[in-house]
Amino acid sequence: MTQSADSACPATSAQAQDGRAARSIWLFRHGALVPNPERRFVGQRDVELSAHGRASFEALAARFAEVHADNPPQAFFCSDSSRGIACADMLRRAFRPRGGTMPVIADRGFREISLGAWEGLTKEEVERRFPGALAERDRNWADYAPAGGESFAMLSSRALMALVRARMHCPEGMLVVVGHASFNRCVLADYLALPLCEARRIPQEYGCMACLENR
Repeated sequence: MTQSADSACPATSAQAQDGRAARSIWLFRHGALVPNPERRFVGQRDVELSAHGRASFEALAARFAEVHADNPPQAFFCSDSSRGIACADMLRRAFRPRGGTMPVIADRGFREISLGAWEGLTKEEVERRFPGALAERDRNWADYAPAGGESFAMLSSRALMALVRARMHCPEGMLVVVGHASFNRCVLADYLALPLCEARRIPQEYGCMACLENR
């Protein structure tokens, strides 16, 4: 499902039969974060973009805006994290001069999965504090929730409701959503009619994107 900025989504260049712009959602993952050599769980922690992540996403935004200059998004949605807002604003600004009139809407519903008490810990620290929890999550990926956190099933419900709210705000045309790895996997699993337990197999590199047609 991931696509490059140079591959146009058919729905974004077409018109509906009644003359309205066809509906589509472009789903991005934010750019690369500051280094995390210990591979500590991020979850909903507000980790910033790296300099490379910011520069790469700005270049991606410029290419995307060039391809879709004739059919700009109606709005840009993201979580309330600094990385989500920054990337959504890069996309908005890339559509200048019209970008100045298109809003960036930060909504908590677009947040990454909450890992609760695991956030900020390494796998080794999680295993010491919560023996057997990682293995249990591997056995029941869709429904297991860390202490104080969310399961993928909980995240999926939240993510799909966030998209409903976005469409209520802008019923027609193209929307852009800057999401997070697990958030995007849940949205794409629903779009592709995959079991939620398969969501973690969907690639989600930094700065990747996918087009959801007729959504």
